[in-house]
Amino acid sequence: MILKTTEKAQNEPVEKVPEQKDCRISDAIKKLLIEQISHELYNHNLYRSFANFYGIRGLSKLEKYYVKRAEEEKVHHDWIINYLNEVDTPIFYPAVPEIMERPENLFQPFDMTVTKEIETTKLINNIADLAIEEKDWQTFHWLDKLLISEQIEEESLSRTVRDMANTDASWLTKQDSILDFYENRI
Repeated sequence: MILKTTEKAQNEPVEKVPEQKDCRISDAIKKLLIEQISHELYNHNLYRSFANFYGIRGLSKLEKYYVKRAEEEKVHHDWIINYLNEVDTPIFYPAVPEIMERPENLFQPFDMTVTKEIETTKLINNIADLAIEEKDWQTFHWLDKLLISEQIEEESLSRTVRDMANTDASWLTKQDSILDFYENRI
């Protein structure tokens, strides 16, 4: 069925797109948060790469561990996106660099994870420092409530699991202990 446009419909006003609200954070904080989105997505992809590394070697529980770690990074990304939406900040997704880390042995991903989590903590602290400097208490409290406290847990978890991976037990035994610890942590 073909609908004909009536003269009345042609003369009706076109609905306008609502104007954007004023962004409530500075351009500098916005820039750092957008960079953090890229960083969290990079971490997600890195941990998925580690999951593949273990999966193709028959270590399915370490694969599962890193899939779950990757999912956490996606959640951090979502927190940032949701916050930027809450403070009426327009964004376009940043590029996510290619994964350059190539593990050479079964222990190395655990060491790389600790390094990556320390780097993540420093980036989040930089955003918090700028929020304090700008007296942007809303952003600071949001960071403190979610990302800063999360990073304390992420670094501690990563160090503990690295220590577990660095024992003399077989990898089949270690993978059981690591996944069990991860899934049952408080």
